[in-house]
Amino acid sequence: MASGGGNCVAYARELTGIRIDGNAASWWPHAEGRYERGHTPVVGAVLVFKPYAGMRVGHVAVVTHVVGSREVLVDQANWVRGRVTKAMSVVDASPLNDWTSVKVQFAGTHGRENPTYGFIYPHVLPAHFAEADVAPPRERRHPLHAARAAHATDRAQHHERAHAKAEKVETVSAAPLKAAHRIAAKEPEHHKPKSKDVRLAYVY
Repeated sequence: MASGGGNCVAYARELTGIRIDGNAASWWPHAEGRYERGHTPVVGAVLVFKPYAGMRVGHVAVVTHVVGSREVLVDQANWVRGRVTKAMSVVDASPLNDWTSVKVQFAGTHGRENPTYGFIYPHVLPAHFAEADVAPPRERRHPLHAARAAHATDRAQHHERAHAKAEKVETVSAAPLKAAHRIAAKEPEHHKPKSKDVRLAYVY
């Protein structure tokens, strides 16, 4: 487990297994084509801060718990100089809920807004995240896995609807035939030819 508190990049790299070089701000462009990036918080993802105010080279923090669509808990190094801070609340302050601006809890309150790029997702969720009860399974899933599961669900529902529609059409099509059978079964006797009448017709 990561222990050094003086370098946020080294800490995030050790904690998640994401192998990206450069300072924190360069992680976002360097991840292109190598790691999935997005704006949905997922356990094990790295939140990348843009250079801002005193953070001249940006900052990275690791998501350890998804509280809701606008709050996560993170572990990070050097937010408090030279220290590792764990389970620190970060809230989304962006108007569109896309995590492009956040507020980090400090000294019991959430401070100023900090611009961010978004989240970088590891290829595989590290074992210490998978084994820890840090979030419900749905929240722990990689965004790609979630998208594939949603697609499979949509396909299954489509097949079920198509099958139900086919059964309904078959039932409606059979209705006139069944009605004809019922009418034939109840046909009055005087509509049926009598053998006696037939014989008399031949005589006369």
